[in-house]
Amino acid sequence: MKSGTGSHELTRLATAYCTSIAFGLTFLIASFAGVDGGTALLRSVTVGAIALVLGYLLASPVVDAVLTAMARDEARREADTRKEDDA
Repeated sequence: MKSGTGSHELTRLATAYCTSIAFGLTFLIASFAGVDGGTALLRSVTVGAIALVLGYLLASPVVDAVLTAMARDEARREADTRKEDDA
C-alpha cells in the first residue's frame, strides 16, 4: 500500500509528540534525580534522538493500519446505508 500525504503528516505529528514527551520526561526525571543541568540536557537530547528515529520507523505502519481500518469501516457503513435505502 502506498502511503499518502495525510499518512505522512500524521506520522510526522505522532513522531513529534513521542519525541517531545521522551525528551521532556527524561529531562525532568534527570533533574529531579539531582543530575547536573548539562548532563540532563545531553541525556535528554540522546533519548530524544533515539525516540525520533524509532518513532518514525514504528509510527508509519501504525498510522497506515489505523487509516486502512478507518477506511474499511467507513466503506462498510456506506454499504449498509445503501442497503437500507434500497430496501
